[in-house]
Amino acid sequence: MATPDFSQIGGAQEDTKRSYWSKPEGITSLLFLGGLGAAALYYWNKLAAFLIEVTQNTLYLGFLMAILAVVIFLLTSKDVRTAVFFLFKTLMRKITGLIIKLDPIAIMKIYIDDLKEKREKMQGQINTLAGQLVKLNKNINENNEQIKQKFAEANKAGTMLDRPGMKETASLATIEGAGLQEMNEKLFPLQRNMKTVLEFMEKVNKSADYIIKETEIKVKLKEAEYRIVKESSNALRTAVSIFKGNPDKKFYFDESMEYIQDDMSQKLGEMKRAMDLSLDFINGVDVQNGLLSDKGQAMLEAYNSGQFKLIQLDAPKPPSRATDVPKDSSYKGLLD
Repeated sequence: MATPDFSQIGGAQEDTKRSYWSKPEGITSLLFLGGLGAAALYYWNKLAAFLIEVTQNTLYLGFLMAILAVVIFLLTSKDVRTAVFFLFKTLMRKITGLIIKLDPIAIMKIYIDDLKEKREKMQGQINTLAGQLVKLNKNINENNEQIKQKFAEANKAGTMLDRPGMKETASLATIEGAGLQEMNEKLFPLQRNMKTVLEFMEKVNKSADYIIKETEIKVKLKEAEYRIVKESSNALRTAVSIFKGNPDKKFYFDESMEYIQDDMSQKLGEMKRAMDLSLDFINGVDVQNGLLSDKGQAMLEAYNSGQFKLIQLDAPKPPSRATDVPKDSSYKGLLD
């Protein structure tokens, strides 16, 4: 009996325990991944640009979708539509109010001018319609004359039937006369309607003229009344402003008065301070002047009594202290 080869069994177990990357297909996978990495590095700029563009487009698409969602919500929301409608209506009313407040009389006169232009346009249309009616009446009358003529030709041809071609002439004349009569039968209702419309437009023209004149009179009266009321209001406002004062102007008046009061107080304080400082100086000057005056009076008395002596260049040096002066010194009277 042959003994089994356990070394081969151990080798098979070692092959089964080897990792995927150590196997031949693993090495091929590593080479393939390395090639992909090298290609990615080589084309990295283009790849990065592509990724950035995709990201930007995604963000841009998201932004557009958000805006579209908001628009859809605003269009489908009844509350939003109602709010926008009232907001638009309020804004238009405010703008209209501003326009009317600029010059209401001028706006009324513009309205009258517009009525006059429309009346002139209507008068042109009436003239055109009247001209068409005249042409229509003329056509009907001409057709009637031709009918009479054709029937006369038919009767004349009927009396000469023995001649060749007269029968056909009479037949054609009657056919043409009948056609003209049929045309008049169709034109007559149109003529009647045009006449009715023309009469109505004439009445409207007269009414429009009356309305325009009446509106002009109302505007003139309202303009005079408005001017008088404005002048009266301005006069009354001026009279009241004398007692109450214009708030804006009174504010500047009060500010000016307060400034003057503060400026005067400051200047008066500066003047008082300057006077106080000057008073000390003036008092000192007065004291010095008093002392000099007393000294001068004493010298004058000494001079009058013969005791004053002028300073001589060769005179002895006067003593430095009053206690060193002799009793018979000529300065004794001055020092006392």
